[in-house]
Amino acid sequence: MFRTAASSIGRRGFTTVKGDPAKAQAFKKHLDDVYHHSKGTTALWKKISYFVALPAIALTAVNTYFVEAEHAEHRAHNRHLSDEEWPKEYPYQNVRRVDFFWGDGDKTLFWNPDVNRHVKE
Repeated sequence: MFRTAASSIGRRGFTTVKGDPAKAQAFKKHLDDVYHHSKGTTALWKKISYFVALPAIALTAVNTYFVEAEHAEHRAHNRHLSDEEWPKEYPYQNVRRVDFFWGDGDKTLFWNPDVNRHVKE
């Protein structure tokens, strides 16, 4: 009984079914339409990437370079200031409720002595 059922299932996969040739042609036409549409869409997005995105990224990079160069110049100037000339610290800056567990407990993990400074009064 089992052998009969298994053999009929195996043979069933090799049988051919006569389909509707008109539907087959319609399906092939649909696949061709999708393929041609995807070719056009791919070309459009390549053009957008090359002619819009890349120039926008380049312009942003140039702008960022000039802004950061100005910041670097300002930091170089502030590096040589004494504590009296250093900009005033307000009470809401550098609030420490609990000391950090590294170093002297006052400096953050990203402390930079050229940019960050505690002026002790």
